[in-house]
Amino acid sequence: MAAQLFAMSLDALNPTPQTVDETSATGPIPDRKLPMMVIGAGALAWLALFLLWPYQHWHFVDMERSSVLGGWFRMVVDQSEWVFCLLVPVLTGWVIYRERKKTALLPMQGEWWGAGVIAVALVFFWMGYKVDTGYPGFIAAHLSLAGLIVLLGGLPWMRALFFPWLFLAFMWPMFPLEERMAFPLRMITAGLSGKFLNLVGVDVVREGTALYSAADPVTGLVQGDLFRLDVEEPCSGIRSLFSLMMVSALYGYIALKMPIQRLLLFASAIPMAMLGNFVRMVLLAIGSLWFGTETAVGRNIDGHQEMSFFHSMAGYAVFAVALAGMFGLCTLLEGKWMRRFIGAPPKKRSAKAVAASYGAGLSQKPLIQRSALALGLSCVGLAVCATTDVSPKMGPAGVKLSLPLQFEEYQGQVIGMTAMERNILDEGVELARSVYGTTDGRQFWTTLIVGGDGKRTLHRPEVCLPGQGWTISDRSVVPIKRADGKEIHTTMLRLFRDTMSEAGVRMRMRALNIYWYIGSDGTTSPDYYDHIRVSYQDAILKNLNHRWSMASFFFPMKEQPLGMEEPFAEIGLIEEGKKIIREMAPMFDADHVDGEAE
Repeated sequence: MAAQLFAMSLDALNPTPQTVDETSATGPIPDRKLPMMVIGAGALAWLALFLLWPYQHWHFVDMERSSVLGGWFRMVVDQSEWVFCLLVPVLTGWVIYRERKKTALLPMQGEWWGAGVIAVALVFFWMGYKVDTGYPGFIAAHLSLAGLIVLLGGLPWMRALFFPWLFLAFMWPMFPLEERMAFPLRMITAGLSGKFLNLVGVDVVREGTALYSAADPVTGLVQGDLFRLDVEEPCSGIRSLFSLMMVSALYGYIALKMPIQRLLLFASAIPMAMLGNFVRMVLLAIGSLWFGTETAVGRNIDGHQEMSFFHSMAGYAVFAVALAGMFGLCTLLEGKWMRRFIGAPPKKRSAKAVAASYGAGLSQKPLIQRSALALGLSCVGLAVCATTDVSPKMGPAGVKLSLPLQFEEYQGQVIGMTAMERNILDEGVELARSVYGTTDGRQFWTTLIVGGDGKRTLHRPEVCLPGQGWTISDRSVVPIKRADGKEIHTTMLRLFRDTMSEAGVRMRMRALNIYWYIGSDGTTSPDYYDHIRVSYQDAILKNLNHRWSMASFFFPMKEQPLGMEEPFAEIGLIEEGKKIIREMAPMFDADHVDGEAE
């Protein structure tokens, strides 16, 4: 669907069969005062909604709401990898200015159905205001611009401005999309890099997103002695992908003529970003062999990875390779062999004829009516928001913060919240945690966390675990049927962490982390963003603001020398972990939660 819309946007700015030949213009240019007043009224209505109205608490510490555009600016400035979003409105204005000769003589014949588009945008605006989140506001801002163009200018204006309007989508930072795409891209990058290095004679072992130099019994080298690389989020390609997509869209619009050419160039941004990060990983691996790990990658100082100069320079390979590939593809697409698909040039239409049709659509009364309607819809939207009850009404916690002291053959020991956790976690967050063990050395940790009064006070384990030295090798959703018959869907992370023993032997510990989120009414969700979706859905439809909890079970395995792990131990641990959760999960349901809640 997105590809089709983009193709439409590219086609919309191609010269139509009736383009203006200004050299043949003999007719007078109509008076522009009235349409400029109409456009000004529409801009005023749009600014009132998105620049002035206090919309959302953009940070947890904010005492007052700020507008959609004000919050957008703060988000972009706080996240350096999204600073390019600030350039998008400027570039969009330049694109519109570049097309000024085409739009100067367009008829001002608005369509009343544009008001319906604005009404839909206002629904998104209200939903975001009610649940106190910004992304519906972004959708509303973008959609309402399309509605205003259609309502005031009509379809000719929408066709002429479709590409600039669509290009403006790069203005909005896509944090949820970034995090959802990062892990798959990390896995692909690690897989391609590992296969290539093995192909060229550099023996490597891949563990999830990590690459290790292979063991060599002849020289006495063990796995990971020469280099240990992990394709972290900055190396996944995701942080360069969105900016490269923006560049490819604009470059294709400027350099290419055919919609299919532009679409191919735009789609190439994804493989080009992956190719750039593939080259980066190969450079780091080869550099580690030639110059040593500290020179090629950097040093790890107190858990913080300090990048070397070589590592920093290798990072520029992402853009160098991606941009070179895009320029090469563009040169190929605009070659002579593509020109046979272009066809005959469009038939031109005189400016006098266009001016006549423009003047025919300049009836003052409909223009004023449509402008008044845009202002009226804006006022209605603000009035609905002003009368909407947005005071926080948090539901009760869906779990009891109590864990059994003994579970089957496991003996439990309470582990309280540490001082560091109190400093990191948001105010009002509560925690119960116990470690359970048996006489034969089996062990697991159970943690229950209840969120505070603020929004999204619970975080993902994927954020914390890498900071504790764990590498996530796999992530999957695992359904578990509890002892009371209720089925829950959980997220299971496969982890490992390497250490060096006192004897100089590299040791590896593997572990499983199984977690899920629990709402106020017993609703469960396996995913961070899915539990946010449920929050917004229930806040709108049920007027229920969940006080979310998270249940986390951590199952460590016995530490063993690297390369000598028991191959089937993890399979048995998975089944044991599911059995423990099946029996223990009903024990910490809150008293008000029905065991049959979905």
